[in-house]
Amino acid sequence: MKYCFSGTGNSQWVADKLEGLIADKEDMFGMIFPVYAWGLPKVVEAYLKEHIEDIKRANYVYAVMTCGDDIGYADKILNDVLEGKLDAVFSVHMPNTYVCLPGFDVDKDEVAHRKAKETLSRLPEIAETIKRREKKTDVCRGGMPWIKTHVLRPLFNKYLLTDKYFFTTKACTHCKKCVKGCPLENITMDEQRNVVWKHENCTGCLRCFHRCKENVIQFGRFTKNKGQNIHDFDR
Repeated sequence: MKYCFSGTGNSQWVADKLEGLIADKEDMFGMIFPVYAWGLPKVVEAYLKEHIEDIKRANYVYAVMTCGDDIGYADKILNDVLEGKLDAVFSVHMPNTYVCLPGFDVDKDEVAHRKAKETLSRLPEIAETIKRREKKTDVCRGGMPWIKTHVLRPLFNKYLLTDKYFFTTKACTHCKKCVKGCPLENITMDEQRNVVWKHENCTGCLRCFHRCKENVIQFGRFTKNKGQNIHDFDR
């Protein structure tokens, strides 16, 4: 594959497993990324728009999207961004990572590992479809996909896709792991060693929250006592 956005790491895990099953050709363009709010992460959409002319020159374009439950019409958004160039698209279930609203939390360990195991068993079939260059749409849209993608998603992106509610508690050890781990370099540390979100390009991946071993990063009042996505599925 030519592009992977890992966010909390679930998509990278899928990409690593799939890469061992596919010998990508130079005339292929593959992408693996998570679905956020039944659509594309803004960093993914920006990348694809920037490289659209190169993507359109590929003879076969495929995508594998990871999701906690369902993707709505994220695949249709992707196909529109790619100007109809998408040949095959799949969705696979990985552990829930969104924790920034009441009622949303990570999956229990047994559910998280079951999802990973089921996805791992699906990847050889997905790989064979890609190697045969079949045109296929194999996704889990869930219930009311149009409403989720075209009504709820715009509201989510307008009011909740922000880093202004992030803060660290007094238990912060100033280890800088959140600074170094942010995929968009949106976190820094000031002269007083306070963690600062830049309010520039947060895509809502929540990597900072989930990868903080001290669990000192919070998103307003919504993430207190919420779980973290820190599974190692290869152990």
